[in-house]
Amino acid sequence: MENLIEYLDESLVPLEEKVKEYLHVERDIRLLEVELLSLQSMRPDFDPEQTMEQHLKDAQPQNSLNDKEQKLKDLLAKYKALQQEVIGMLPERDKFVELNLGYGPSMVGYFTVDPETRTPLEEPVLRVVH
Repeated sequence: MENLIEYLDESLVPLEEKVKEYLHVERDIRLLEVELLSLQSMRPDFDPEQTMEQHLKDAQPQNSLNDKEQKLKDLLAKYKALQQEVIGMLPERDKFVELNLGYGPSMVGYFTVDPETRTPLEEPVLRVVH
């Protein structure tokens, strides 16, 4: 039988803290995206099919971005950097690691192969199950 409290391992604390920071930034991005979409939907040239990242890329030069758009751009950059840090801290790819994110066992893993079909993914994915 596996050790059911393996996720409480003290050596995983730095990874746990990084994953918590990653999830916090992800939540902030989602909240800011909703706020920006609400504001943009009031504009006459609003395109609901355009994603937020596409809008930021298509926007005028950086100095003309409003504060919320700039904050979103900064959060997206931080999110990608944190994602790379988490990936670098994982002991191996294509396998979940159990963590304690404060409410029982959670899992994080970086996958380059679909776990069910064993086919390579078009784009590697960082998965956090909590």
